[in-house]
Amino acid sequence: MCKLFCVCLWLVCAQYGVKGQDFEVPDATVEAFSPRGLRVSIPDQEGIKLFAFHGKINEEMNGREAGRFSRDILKAKDGKWTFYDSQAKLKIGDILYYWTYVDYFDGERKLGYPKDDQVFEIKELLPKPGSKPTITSTTSSSIPPVVTRAPLNECQPSVTTVRGKNSCKRKLVFDSNFENFLENKNKLWTVQRQFAAGPDYEFVVYEDNPQTLSTYNGRLVIKPVLTDSIYGEGFVTRPEGLDLGEKCTGVKSSVECFQNAAGWHIIPPVMSSQLTTKGKFFFKYGKIDIRAKLPKGDWLYPEIFLNPESGEYGSGYESGQIRIAFLGGNEDTNKKLQGGLVLGDSPAARKYAMKSIDKYQSWTDDYHNFSVLWKPDSISLSVDNTVFGSVFPPEGGFSSLATNLQLKNSERWKQGSKMAPFDKEMNIVIGVGAGGHNFDDRPDNTKPWVNNQPLSQKNFYKARNSWGTTWGREAQLEVEYVKVWALDE
Repeated sequence: MCKLFCVCLWLVCAQYGVKGQDFEVPDATVEAFSPRGLRVSIPDQEGIKLFAFHGKINEEMNGREAGRFSRDILKAKDGKWTFYDSQAKLKIGDILYYWTYVDYFDGERKLGYPKDDQVFEIKELLPKPGSKPTITSTTSSSIPPVVTRAPLNECQPSVTTVRGKNSCKRKLVFDSNFENFLENKNKLWTVQRQFAAGPDYEFVVYEDNPQTLSTYNGRLVIKPVLTDSIYGEGFVTRPEGLDLGEKCTGVKSSVECFQNAAGWHIIPPVMSSQLTTKGKFFFKYGKIDIRAKLPKGDWLYPEIFLNPESGEYGSGYESGQIRIAFLGGNEDTNKKLQGGLVLGDSPAARKYAMKSIDKYQSWTDDYHNFSVLWKPDSISLSVDNTVFGSVFPPEGGFSSLATNLQLKNSERWKQGSKMAPFDKEMNIVIGVGAGGHNFDDRPDNTKPWVNNQPLSQKNFYKARNSWGTTWGREAQLEVEYVKVWALDE
């Protein structure tokens, strides 16, 4: 939803009257594309500092609600402020209900101006931007141009590989929505049933439990809960422990499958869920796009990752991890979205190749499209079709950073390309984590545990009356779809 202070600014604007009437939000141009795509834009004018679009399809807006589409545009491009959703699917006759908002600086102050109750009927679908047929021109204007198309069964090999085999260029190689997920969840995904371990040591046991894993309106919902809420108050401190049995997806007869409470060690205080395509779908190079709403709540974070399928370069982060979307769910961290590469478990190796984009309002307030373009020479991060960072390997490859980043086992990377360890096939991970090493220690002691201390998980549990109150309705990850395309190269 549009940020709160914008609405406040609008109220101030109404108070001042004269200044508030000097600017009027321009009419928006609405364009719908075939087979998918929606673009809404206003012309740029001097003084405009932000454009926000909020809309629904075939459903009237309830006042200034966020809507199905909700986004702040922070920069004009080519003389326009433009909202664009490449996955929006509209048809002739659909009605778009929407409202727009502009931050405008009049030379003295910045004020907010909404434009409410706008309606647009889709009467035509335009060719999608960038989609052009190949035209063979002739020297005679009397002969019509010939449109040439590749035969439907012709495959042009891509550098993208799926399960070890080259895919066809531009092919949609993975498409998972969650309409019938509970009936078919084992087809594309494995639901993890195991205790979390290194390198993040999150304070979580992952389970296939209806309280943590469900679907709603065709969307996947992962909601972390207190382990005690499932097994009874004080369960995590009881010596009998928790055995995940034969259905455990971790290493059998290890702490990934059985743990008990003893001394400083307790059962993980949080139960959550995590899915992986490991063993079922894995790929190298491509574009992955995930539409999701991120979890909000203290010490929570989304697990939207690409993990190594084989671990050929080593265990844990020795084989790298690509983070598609990551942020801490706390109020002071959920306005900073991150994505990028994790090269090791040291703080420096975790941060070196991470990119970020800040926002006035929380990234957890609505759905967004999170994308990674993984190529043989670079990796780019995007949100809502806006690139916010690209990572290129140094001249000597990532292995040349071994000393500065305290990397372990990076000598093996020299056996691969400059992109190593990101030159091997990876699988998709979707889940919600809590606590652990993904949060830096804070000198002001506002974090209730210290990384690498034996009592960290127990201290986190003891502070549950503080952070637990922030885990409301929004303390869940909601995922609409996951798609992967082969590269056009």
